[in-house]
Amino acid sequence: MIVQVAGTLTAAQPGYVIVMAHGLGLGLDIPRETYERLPGVGSPVQLFTHLIVREDQWRLIGFATERERAVFLDLIDISGVGVKAALSVMSQLGIQGLAEAVRQGQWKLIQKAPGIGAKMAQRIQLELGTKWGGTTEVLAEPALPSDAGPVDDEVLEALRLLGYQDGEARRALGQVTAEEATERLRQALRWLGGGPQSPPRS
Repeated sequence: MIVQVAGTLTAAQPGYVIVMAHGLGLGLDIPRETYERLPGVGSPVQLFTHLIVREDQWRLIGFATERERAVFLDLIDISGVGVKAALSVMSQLGIQGLAEAVRQGQWKLIQKAPGIGAKMAQRIQLELGTKWGGTTEVLAEPALPSDAGPVDDEVLEALRLLGYQDGEARRALGQVTAEEATERLRQALRWLGGGPQSPPRS
């Protein structure tokens, strides 16, 4: 079983990434929250994984955190919920949003995920509610991981104040080379295009 992959991020788009590891280009399907946590293309990346093995296909699913993987496994354990449906729900609601929908019995929020009908949404709400026992605190996402020092913390906070999301701010920081905070911020903004918008995808 492949439970973790570490290598260089060579391509990234919503729902899919390629990681080069030991000479192998691994394609992984990912949920939205994982995509938002990715570093810039060309940067080192580490993902938790789950391998789906079928007669006609092997499919590797990647996650930024073990919590995401645990929620995914709980979802595909529900009868009728496959990989596509599980990723759709996770991408639509996020972990904490799903946990809140389950806790509050709001299955219609789950139904908003593409490809999820009313019956499936109700089944997901019911079965996860039973499995999780009404406790959602353990599913709350931790703060975004960072091995950056105070300088990057300062730059990240500046980018947030300018309206950028954490994921795109971190991807931008992965592309800068300056050491001083002001110049790092300037380079990050240049890479982002100078205004709060999604950075270019590779």
